[in-house]
Amino acid sequence: MPKLVFYYSRENRCSVNALAAALLASHVKGLQLSFPATEEAFLKEAQAAGPGDAAAVSFFTSQKRSAAELAARLRGRGLTLIAGGPHTSAKPQEALAMGFDCAVTGEGEEAIVALMKALASGDRPSGVVQGGRAPLADFPPFPEKLGLFGPIEITRGCPFACAYCQTSFLFGGRPRHRPVKDILGHMKAMFAAGIKDARFITPDAFGYGSPDGRQLNLTAVRELLEGAGKLSSRYGGRIYFGSFPSEVRPEHVTPETLALTRRYASNRRLIIGAQTGSARLLKAVRRGHGVEHIRQACDLCLEHKLTPYFDFIFGLPGETRADEKETEALIEELSAKGAIIHTHAFMPLPGTPLAGTRGPGITSTAEAFLKKMEARGRTFGKWRAQRRLAAED
Repeated sequence: MPKLVFYYSRENRCSVNALAAALLASHVKGLQLSFPATEEAFLKEAQAAGPGDAAAVSFFTSQKRSAAELAARLRGRGLTLIAGGPHTSAKPQEALAMGFDCAVTGEGEEAIVALMKALASGDRPSGVVQGGRAPLADFPPFPEKLGLFGPIEITRGCPFACAYCQTSFLFGGRPRHRPVKDILGHMKAMFAAGIKDARFITPDAFGYGSPDGRQLNLTAVRELLEGAGKLSSRYGGRIYFGSFPSEVRPEHVTPETLALTRRYASNRRLIIGAQTGSARLLKAVRRGHGVEHIRQACDLCLEHKLTPYFDFIFGLPGETRADEKETEALIEELSAKGAIIHTHAFMPLPGTPLAGTRGPGITSTAEAFLKKMEARGRTFGKWRAQRRLAAED
């Protein structure tokens, strides 16, 4: 009767929910699941497990040191240690070198089921395990029977393949959408369990239902939001669309998409990926939109009484002082209108075209600008921590 101990950290909870849901749906005979939420609790439960059991850690690149420390403390106990997540997907051999027995690359639902079935039959799997790419409807977004809920993943995959982002390289360039009926079924389960807020995971909320992820499918977005709106009204719940943990692309901010958001969603802020105010850099990192799209998105949001929150990255590879000035000028322009700016420092992520490429970093002039804007209450972000992590790598 195998036991699987998941590290149920706040940052990786959504991924673990999807894996646990896949395991419940697969009916692995005799499987026990455990979800300790802190490193201490995870280590305690994993250390108490016996041979034939397993412990799993999903982690980002920013978490790789702590993941390696967890593996080091669990080695030699007869456990099968499983690594997954974006960093493992890009660097599976590094995860194995940390001390994990199995490194799952790509999407983990089918892979975790296969691993636990192997353990249940008495095998001891090891090495790199390649995940599949199943339709989203094949697996629930969270394990409802265990009372573990979270955001509902409605789209997986992105066609834009931005040079700094792992999404397209992990999940493919063709979007896969969860059917509306399936989404509403999971929302109903959440509301019935007393969860009042429904949120969604997607690279671009306004791209829902689009066959290629580039052209809007307003019919699909309307169908989803109308159904979600009726359901939330019936249960006294709320829906959040285009806000954390998802965002929207600036060129997909239109009067039509904003009108639907205002009518059916409860959020009064919209998260928009801008990344830089330099037209040259937007093209270099393959964003697929221009600076004017960012300005238009801001103006449209404000017209529809939505506060735009724009993401910007400083220190992109090839960024010059001229690029910085363009970004700073755009940030000042947007914030003067009422937008809020979420600032980031470039981090080279494995598995992306810019992996291993060090940018110029955040210059002293850019740092002074960021601190000035923070003091005014117009920007926020973890650029200091990200800059430190990028320098340590």
